[in-house]
Amino acid sequence: PLSKLALSAIRRLSSRSMELSNKKSESPLFRFGVIADIQYADIDDAANFAKTEHRYYRASLEEAAKAVNCWNGIKNPPVNFVAQLGDLIDGQNAGKYGAGLDFPEPQSEKALGLVLKELDRARDHIQYHHAIGNHELYNFNWDQLNELLNEPDRHKISDPDSGTFYYSFQPHAGWRVIMLNPYEVSVIQSEEHEGYHEAVRLLKKHNPNDVLSTQGNVNYFANMEGEVLRYVPFNGGASKQQVDWLRSEIKIAKETREKVIVLSHLPLHHRSASHRNIAYNSPEILEILEKEGRDVVVMVMSGHAHSGGFHSTGEHGIHHITVPSPLSHGESHGVVEVFRDRVEVNGVGALPSRILRFKAIL
Repeated sequence: PLSKLALSAIRRLSSRSMELSNKKSESPLFRFGVIADIQYADIDDAANFAKTEHRYYRASLEEAAKAVNCWNGIKNPPVNFVAQLGDLIDGQNAGKYGAGLDFPEPQSEKALGLVLKELDRARDHIQYHHAIGNHELYNFNWDQLNELLNEPDRHKISDPDSGTFYYSFQPHAGWRVIMLNPYEVSVIQSEEHEGYHEAVRLLKKHNPNDVLSTQGNVNYFANMEGEVLRYVPFNGGASKQQVDWLRSEIKIAKETREKVIVLSHLPLHHRSASHRNIAYNSPEILEILEKEGRDVVVMVMSGHAHSGGFHSTGEHGIHHITVPSPLSHGESHGVVEVFRDRVEVNGVGALPSRILRFKAIL
């Protein structure tokens, strides 16, 4: 049975959906759920490193449960899939920093198991598409993530054919969803990967602070301002191979007259988050989306910046949504309804509801 809180969330969402619809009889082409930065850990509540937010580590598990109850209650059409935008569990579970230093042994697999137990209460038809976040890599390596978060028709974090942690899928005719991996170039991985060395090069070039040897114990942003603020260890970037793949995906979508939704843990536009929270090569990716993807790319959804955010490049431009974190903001999730001429984001809790227009599919 659903809790009173879950029933209340479903009623609010249903009420908001009816309010937003221009035509009550009009059904969306498809619906999907969205959540970001659950970041569960069995540790006491605490402030973040910068002392800018309070984090409720144990309570985030209950917030995940509320989201599942909400998605399960949506019908006609039901939720098709869930965009889980990264950071399922907190990095402290690995036992290498913070409260995790008090663990007798790493808690990563146990914590992930508890979160997946809640997510797996979703109805059988709901598939989770998992974005790679920095906290995934604090806890697991690429091979472990492949093993833990790939399950046919239920969980997907990588492409089974190419092995890459970026891929695309088509939830409905005329629609393509692109999942990016903004940590392919990152220092949060083994030195055996080429992306590690590229990240080191970028950090040394753009960040004057000793962010490599003193990771976590120095102010990453000291003596920095503006666009270079993105060059810190907890961000990352896409490889040239991934950028080329993205360009080809946009080309295919344009040729087949598809609309595109982009998913990424890291935001791509600083106005939907801040310069501190975006991908290293955001400018290059944005140029592809905005120029080559003109009238094709509808929306970018991301996490990472816990306060959330929104930016639109115009009435029929690209809409950038950063989903607030339930770790710091309590209830925060939603259901996205996709129509032929608009996307309706039906937010619950900290996620605002919005109607996002685009040029209709003819």
